[in-house]
Amino acid sequence: MIQKTINLQDCAAIVKKRFWLILVISLVGLLAAILINLMVPPTYEAVTSLRVKVPRGLATSLLSDMPGASTADSRQNLANYAEMLKSRTVVQPAIDRVYANENVVPQYEQLVGRINVQPSKTADMLYVRVQARTPDEAQLIANALSDSLISLLTAEQGAVREFIGQRLQESKQELEKAESALEQYKRTQKMVAPDVQSKAMLDKMIGIDKLKAENRVNLMAAQAKLSSIDNQLAGEKPGFIADNPLIQQYKSKLADLEVELVSTLPKYSESHPKVISLRAAIEEVKAKLKNEAALVVNADAASGNAIHQNLLQGKITAEAEVAATTAQRSALDSIIAASDKELSALPAKEQGITRLMREAQVAQEIYIMLDKRYEEARINEVMRPSDVKVLDPAIVPQVPIKPNIVINAFIGALIGLFAGTTVALFLELTNWTIRNEQEAMELLSLPVIGIIPDFAKPVTKKELLWHKIRKLFFRRKH
Repeated sequence: MIQKTINLQDCAAIVKKRFWLILVISLVGLLAAILINLMVPPTYEAVTSLRVKVPRGLATSLLSDMPGASTADSRQNLANYAEMLKSRTVVQPAIDRVYANENVVPQYEQLVGRINVQPSKTADMLYVRVQARTPDEAQLIANALSDSLISLLTAEQGAVREFIGQRLQESKQELEKAESALEQYKRTQKMVAPDVQSKAMLDKMIGIDKLKAENRVNLMAAQAKLSSIDNQLAGEKPGFIADNPLIQQYKSKLADLEVELVSTLPKYSESHPKVISLRAAIEEVKAKLKNEAALVVNADAASGNAIHQNLLQGKITAEAEVAATTAQRSALDSIIAASDKELSALPAKEQGITRLMREAQVAQEIYIMLDKRYEEARINEVMRPSDVKVLDPAIVPQVPIKPNIVINAFIGALIGLFAGTTVALFLELTNWTIRNEQEAMELLSLPVIGIIPDFAKPVTKKELLWHKIRKLFFRRKH
């Protein structure tokens, strides 16, 4: 058998001989690529840019002096928010919003593959890229994702604001009722104000009642916050937080300080050193509790989901607030019971006007306090999402990113060129025709005496056409 070897010159000769074959196959690849591009539906991409503020808490401040610590915190924070944007907690509300009136709704697993969150390498920025079949769909999903994330971050504060708003309306009605009852009693009993002794007792009782009203608002606000967190945790993977003794110690100490504060306030003013000292101690314990909760969650939480960890940290803090305000309420009940006993020693008329003035004054104080709290809650709800801010909302893309007809056509032609060259080489290597005397001598091991010329007989046009087709694909040399 003849051992065939091909060098570069042979390859060039083969390409020249099979030029039309290679050209035809390349054109076939080009046409196939163009047809595929025309058949594949276009894909559009919308982009939303978010600015992410890196929180500077106690845990980060301890490492802020280390080289690269700030950059590492920023990268980790961006990575956390990137995972949040692709989590079911954020994506599912976006799906419900965009496809509310659609018959075909994509599943979370189908949509999350079309979301790409890319952190910036030079700034605290996230670029959210969403691919869809239509320009409007891509824009709506990209903007819905950012809105869903910000809504999640403000959910707790929103629950508190809604509760205070409802309580504010109730307080207004209670104030109007108490003032009406007081005016009616004054006209009936022909009294303008209580005597000096009753007035002093009234002032003391109003201060205590104001503390109780504030305690009630704080307790219900903490319970609303805790309920909101529990509802969100119901959609997350369960996590395990160890029964940390230090957290329990902080909770107990916070409750004791709150009880001591409400026992001290009826005796001293807000500017008294003891009251100031107690309030400072309460704030210090709250800060320590918050930092310890963050450390425990980050170390012991079974889920690596940043949303889940933030919710668990908020749950620990809210539970501590509920426990402290509950203990405070018990102490206030005891103080109010003692004040009511003192009030019962007054004459009947003095008791009546003192009680009604007390109710009206407390209702007024509660209304003023709730109105102030409601405004604070509204401001906090607006300011809270400052950690994540939408810089550039997604706009409707004008040009699809896929398929790229030019690039795909070039790739198709390139693949066709490669396939045509491969076919040409294959045909040449599988052509065992003896083409010259040298190959005959190698094959037969006999000397060549002479070469007989080929005197081809005249052929018809049909035979000539068939010969050209065979020559194109087989190139036999006789």
